Amino acid sequence: MIASIITLGCRLNQAESALITSRLERMGYTVVPYDRNTQPDLIVLNSCAVTATAERKARQNIRTLRTRHPEAKLLFTGCACTSALQEIPGLTVVPNARKSELDDFLKQERSLAVEEWRGNTAEHLVFAENILTAPTERTRANLKIQEGCNNFCAYCIIPFKRGRERSRDLEETVEDFRHLVKLGFQEIVLTGINTCTYNCRGAKLNDLLERLLETDGNYRIRIGSTEPGPMLAKIVDVMAKADGKLCEFLHPSLQNGSDTVLKLMNRHCLTEEYAGYVQYAREKVPHIHIGTDIITGFPGETDATFEETVAFVEKIRFANIHIFPFSPRKGTAAYSMKPVVPSVLARERAEKLTLLKEKFAAEFRHSLLGTVQTLIPEQDGIGLTGNYIRVKADGTGLMRVEITNTDQEVTIGKKKE
Repeated sequence: MIASIITLGCRLNQAESALITSRLERMGYTVVPYDRNTQPDLIVLNSCAVTATAERKARQNIRTLRTRHPEAKLLFTGCACTSALQEIPGLTVVPNARKSELDDFLKQERSLAVEEWRGNTAEHLVFAENILTAPTERTRANLKIQEGCNNFCAYCIIPFKRGRERSRDLEETVEDFRHLVKLGFQEIVLTGINTCTYNCRGAKLNDLLERLLETDGNYRIRIGSTEPGPMLAKIVDVMAKADGKLCEFLHPSLQNGSDTVLKLMNRHCLTEEYAGYVQYAREKVPHIHIGTDIITGFPGETDATFEETVAFVEKIRFANIHIFPFSPRKGTAAYSMKPVVPSVLARERAEKLTLLKEKFAAEFRHSLLGTVQTLIPEQDGIGLTGNYIRVKADGTGLMRVEITNTDQEVTIGKKKE
């Protein structure tokens, strides 16, 4: 039996698709990349709903797959799955919270009604996947460690789709990590909705990192996007003594540089506190990459508050910024908030920040000249350093390189013996 998995959205979805791969292989399926010209016996669509557009496209995709592959069994899961699609012939719907039971759903050929989480279970939960990851990439693997979010930011639908914070069992996480190292993966990315809240019976994210770093092997660990908070300092403390095995990279989501707008967003970290975390990180790890996310045009953002964001970006000088004009999301608090910022103005503000983004990204690259970084060359000898800079160097596998030229579009490195 042949199965294919189509993954939309974030790294957590990619990590969960790798777990789905393991479950399907355990059932006897051979999992191959999706090809519209072939006819797999089973197609799994792991969907995204971070925006209304993403959710709509996911539902369109499942209907297209039904038309294109009339004989295949279809399985729809992820944040966009809905019981409203159960009328599609041969479709099995697996809610996000039941992905670990996917093989049971397939065996029984059943679907469950999909209910959005409403945050009514407050206890902290620990979960186990009861299977190990089977990633498809050659050098990088995504490892799921956490699920859910308690923040309920005004613009975000994810707590309603993913539920409350839960953490993967510590011992199973360590076992899966060592399994990936044995398979030869040289970069393992820890993923979750809010990884900084990892808490397995009192073991926090910094404790997990220290356990993982006890593993022998030629690898490095990267932490995906994080939320700003006290855990950042503890991560940095581990990073400072990890000798490159914990990537010198943090991406704490800011979302706006104005405290007025951050309060409207129901964000839990204001600019002064955020700047303190960045300062501490740079003092402990001098060449750390600090990236972030910023939303422009959030309801209530004025010209004055936007200029506060510009000033804060100029103060922090991020190595990278993901910039998003605000998009209203039905079901969130921000959907009906006033006053609305015209979308044209939100895009104009995003373009202004993009110029600063490019300026400070180049500045960060230049600051690395003469330093030694970890690198995993990939296509055409170009890969990413631990601090997330694209570098070209001769050699293969995880190695250390000296940055010798930062004036070109692709930074040049020389392998250190």
